[in-house]
Amino acid sequence: MLLDLGAIRDPNRAGQAYALTFLMPIVPGDEDLLRTELEALGADGVSPLARLARTHFGRWVICPDFVTDPEQPAPDPLGCQYLIFSVCIDGEPDSYLAELCTELAPETRRIWRHCINAPDPAEGPELHAYLRHNQIDTGLFYSAYPNVTVGEVRRVLHQQAALRMLAVDAPSLDPAELQRRFLAEVR
Repeated sequence: MLLDLGAIRDPNRAGQAYALTFLMPIVPGDEDLLRTELEALGADGVSPLARLARTHFGRWVICPDFVTDPEQPAPDPLGCQYLIFSVCIDGEPDSYLAELCTELAPETRRIWRHCINAPDPAEGPELHAYLRHNQIDTGLFYSAYPNVTVGEVRRVLHQQAALRMLAVDAPSLDPAELQRRFLAEVR
């Protein structure tokens, strides 16, 4: 039996959505400093990843160790804590990483300076190369909208909110105005 290589699925892709996962060792002793930096990211209620128009979802996680099965013959602890960065995006990863490494440079410098072998400063093409070096296959990920872009999702959410407002206003509108506003929203 011949293996059809065209049928092998890319473990990082679902439709047009692409999942990136990176695993980087944290400098011993910097774990609390990194945690403080990560907790400050959304202090204003908005993730810096929202500034990148192609981000569906992203997160940073500090992994102190892997949980191992107690039946394993010997534990396999990590040598240090690790930073996991995972993000689901629209389109191709290299152009997204280029945006991440330049548009979010203030944040990337604060985050990745706590990782072993990260460039100093942690930004631009050097950070891009560092991230690619530390990328692992996502393997299995869920994309709520694998064939819909972030822009399309935002457009539909905006339209949905406008139609809700129209429904609230509808009892006070004459039929012609109701029709005009409805048609304006669905076009």
